[in-house]
Amino acid sequence: MSLLRKRKKGALEKKKQKRQKGTIDLCGYELMLENGVAQVAPGLFSQTVQFGDITYQCARKDTRENIYSTMSALYNYFNPDTSVQVTITNEPVPAEEIGNRTFFPKTDPCLDAYVDEYNRILNDKMREGVSNLKRQRYLTFTTKADDFDSAIPKLARMRNDCTQALARIKSKSEPVKGAERLRIARGLLSPLSPFDFDWDNLSQCPTARSVDFVAPMSVDFKPNGRNDAFRADGAWCCVMAIRSFGSILMDDCLASIVDLPIPLSVSLHLRPIPQDKAIDMVQGKIDWMDMEERGQKSRAASKGIILTQTSTALRYSRADAEELLDFLRNKNERLFEYAGYAFTYAASEEELDEQVDRIISTARGSALTVEKLSYRQQEGWGSVLPFATNKCDVTRLLTSGQIAMQMPFASLEINQPGGIYLGQSKITNTLAILDRLSLPSPMGFDFGTPGTGKSNAQKSVWLQVRMLYGGRAQGIWIDPTGEGRPVAEAGGGVSIRLAADSGQFMNPFDTKDVAALNEPLQKAFKVDAFLALSASMMAEGNQGLTQAERSIIARCVEEAYARSGVDGTPVLEDFYNLLLEQPEAAAKGIALRYERHVKGSFSFFNRRSNVDLDAPMVNIDLHDLNSDMKVFGMLTALEQVRNRMYQNFAEGKTTWLFIDEVQSLFKHPAVIAYFESFWAEGRKFGLVATGLSQNASFMLGSDIGSTMILNSDYLMLHKQSTVDRDLWAETLNLSDEEVRYIDDGIKPGDGLLVAGGARMPITNELPKGRIYDLLTTKPSEVNALGGGGRSAR
Repeated sequence: MSLLRKRKKGALEKKKQKRQKGTIDLCGYELMLENGVAQVAPGLFSQTVQFGDITYQCARKDTRENIYSTMSALYNYFNPDTSVQVTITNEPVPAEEIGNRTFFPKTDPCLDAYVDEYNRILNDKMREGVSNLKRQRYLTFTTKADDFDSAIPKLARMRNDCTQALARIKSKSEPVKGAERLRIARGLLSPLSPFDFDWDNLSQCPTARSVDFVAPMSVDFKPNGRNDAFRADGAWCCVMAIRSFGSILMDDCLASIVDLPIPLSVSLHLRPIPQDKAIDMVQGKIDWMDMEERGQKSRAASKGIILTQTSTALRYSRADAEELLDFLRNKNERLFEYAGYAFTYAASEEELDEQVDRIISTARGSALTVEKLSYRQQEGWGSVLPFATNKCDVTRLLTSGQIAMQMPFASLEINQPGGIYLGQSKITNTLAILDRLSLPSPMGFDFGTPGTGKSNAQKSVWLQVRMLYGGRAQGIWIDPTGEGRPVAEAGGGVSIRLAADSGQFMNPFDTKDVAALNEPLQKAFKVDAFLALSASMMAEGNQGLTQAERSIIARCVEEAYARSGVDGTPVLEDFYNLLLEQPEAAAKGIALRYERHVKGSFSFFNRRSNVDLDAPMVNIDLHDLNSDMKVFGMLTALEQVRNRMYQNFAEGKTTWLFIDEVQSLFKHPAVIAYFESFWAEGRKFGLVATGLSQNASFMLGSDIGSTMILNSDYLMLHKQSTVDRDLWAETLNLSDEEVRYIDDGIKPGDGLLVAGGARMPITNELPKGRIYDLLTTKPSEVNALGGGGRSAR
């Protein structure tokens, strides 16, 4: 190699090293530990906490005020030696996933056509809203310390206090680990590039640092001669600053920006000012305005003019300053240096300019003035990085209350990987995907007047359970209306029809699926079941069973099993005959109630079971039973489900149970007690139960019913009657806006989803196709499809 070529190569290497060093300086930190603690400058350390969204925009006024007070107190918590940064990001889902996501895997050939259609439908819906973005919220804070060992306990104390404060408004939070903090920084430094990092990478190269993996390879701060944008590794980027606020600061000013379906990051930098210094600053401003007022009057008097009042601007400024001084002295407010930034990026210059215009115009609609940072894109970029260091001098003074008004909570999303699709957000069109198994109590209810879509919604869930979990779950539908057979059979399941002419029988005494349980426990369960069965047949109203009647029933149930032998199973007739043998007159009355179930056309429950619940989807059809028999049939079916639940639990399966017309079980005290026991016990044995009802007031009017509803973490409310709307508003403390999502103006399938602490207005409209045809219960459509036996709901 010639000397000239060597010199050229050396010069290129030096230039490359210089460029690389320059981009490393942009990373915003010096060292990062695996636990997420970062050194951002000598003697300055930071940590980041990720916190979740909550229902704010649709909440009641008193709830919003509580959230506001909590956020204000959280900001007041930090001392003057601390810098704080609130960051909200919209991160794009990888391009290869958009429109190509597999929501349901193919596990059974009989389901393939439904899996393909559901995946297509949900991918189409995903493109409609912001479901191609992942929204995250972060709180970053700094502390001064000599080294990491001194900083870690200080940051841990601050982290725990912040976590507790956020928990009071039901916002879940957790510390962000080091690798995730690096990924977040990389996503802002080189937005269009992949991030491949592992701590083992550092151990393999003694000279390597984490910043080598985070820093962009190239940056141009004057692309095409511009001073209000820059390029980083091919991505066009722009940082904007919040310059001013309108006369009224609205609590959705940030939410309106964050709800934009574009990649962006919004950051708020806060630095507390010592209280005594803040008071002196404001008092000094008031003193200056007093002097200015005297000067205006003196100058006017020298001209022979007597001023009764000074300029409007000065009067307003003085009033604002006096109000601020009162807040600082008497209302627990503190003063902060505040700076707000918005950052967005795109693959092309034209796309970037369009996104920037959307942000600026949207902010203007919320009375915010947002401007591009001309000639200061580099400083603004460094300020956007989540390390709580503001590198750009665009600060202004705000109180903790004014900052708390800028709520970091936008439109609530329920998007849990591996969950069930329930609809789309009415606000953002985001997919509502819920993992019921992740809820503290996965039990739930679906309420709505007839024709509002509750049956379709839950049958859709039933089918999705089959597609999503395969052999790890079993779905059972108790079907008083005769609608479930097509769905069960489509999923490779069976429909069991209980009727005088069906030839399919369920024995209330059957215990074959719980043979592994100890005998006393089996008998205790059956006694409860027969108390409920007996109560369901009472003609005297709902006064319940007497203690004598309860004792007689328990005695005869246990004796029936004793006489049947070790391998035998009694039937209703054995129980009936034992009642007739008892000396008490009350026993004869109980036997009389059972007589029609033992003799005549209703005796099909007086048979040994010839059906099983082994199929992955089971529909128990009670449509052909009269109203008096349906509750008896439902209780008998629930006993079979309970037996099956224990077996599924032993095999590691969850049991998904759907009970239509669940209000039928709340007419007799003994039936209610049985169902409450079944509900509470099921949660311990992998039961995910959903009750469907058109009569919310009936259940909310029962102490046990309302307790079961409030202790269930899943509620779907479709259109409600006027009476029921008022009850829900009181029971769930609904806001006026939330009530509008369940009133007469909504379409079938629309409603309010309540999952844990989250509330989300949703719409659930499936396009015409195979799945729509399977789920529909509209009479005209059912008849056209040749399924005229199904009734409308």
